[in-house]
Amino acid sequence: MTLIELLIVIAILGIIAAVIIPNIAGFMVSGRIAAANDELANVRTAALGYYAGVGNNTWPADSAVLASTGYLSGTLKAAYTFDVDGWISDGDPTIVNGWGTTIDFVDYLAGSTGHSGKWAATAP
Repeated sequence: MTLIELLIVIAILGIIAAVIIPNIAGFMVSGRIAAANDELANVRTAALGYYAGVGNNTWPADSAVLASTGYLSGTLKAAYTFDVDGWISDGDPTIVNGWGTTIDFVDYLAGSTGHSGKWAATAP
């Protein structure tokens, strides 16, 4: 292989790296959002099980109650609180967002069936 060929290969690899590397951060944020929303879905399901299992129409106070009563296993990256109607929030400033600064919980109301938010990319 001549020096010219080697320089051409290095230039092509440099161009490919320049295109791919900036996109990797976006892929990582997308992956965190997907994982966080999966965790949120598990918390919602556990909360419904708690609501039905306790039998007295009460929602858990927070995700720690779900873990301590056996409705939720594993370690959560974020803590969630519930209001009396079962709406999920992380609006409490004492709650730590373990997903990092690139995503944040967005509270919104989508009807009256307990869906109360999602994880999304943090606005720049």
